[in-house]
Amino acid sequence: MNNGSGKGMGVAADEPLWNEFRETGSRRVYRELFTGWYSDLCRYAAFYLPGMTDAEEVVLDFFMHLWLHRTSVNISSSFRGYALRSVRNRCLNYLRDHSYVTVSIDEVDPLSCLYEQDSMNVEDASRIVWEAVRSLSPKSREVFEKSRSEGMSNAEIAASMNLSVKTVEGHMTKAIKTIRLALKKNFFLFLISF
Repeated sequence: MNNGSGKGMGVAADEPLWNEFRETGSRRVYRELFTGWYSDLCRYAAFYLPGMTDAEEVVLDFFMHLWLHRTSVNISSSFRGYALRSVRNRCLNYLRDHSYVTVSIDEVDPLSCLYEQDSMNVEDASRIVWEAVRSLSPKSREVFEKSRSEGMSNAEIAASMNLSVKTVEGHMTKAIKTIRLALKKNFFLFLISF
């Protein structure tokens, strides 16, 4: 595994970083672990998952777990071994939990994926959500906006756009996934920017 700059990060370099982060909670040290492992772990997760978006979501969840539970995470082998094993297990769980699942907008609020942190206020989260919505395909964006801005149900959206309810649910699933990933990425950018 290597860091974003292309330099190899050996196990010897990771162990002191992990131990220092575990003991101090230093954002600087966490940033080093994150930037040193994020890209490689995403590529690793992509071997298991159907797309890079899914891989990024799993890896961000892994790093969120490290951030929130650093004092209780027990790494008995190496950080590298722990990271690879954890990401693989999260990928397998993700595949199990997301097989043939579509999300109804009536069931999920995109802001619910934010962890309860004081670091991101409602205005920031709202801005990130609507930037993510603007990045969607025109049809997915239209479905999301009809649901959120106009308060239409999936069945009403399907009828108004001459689509099946399943197709509307598929667009909503894509929109929710895009929004969740944008929120998580922005949370990490905030977290590691200090």
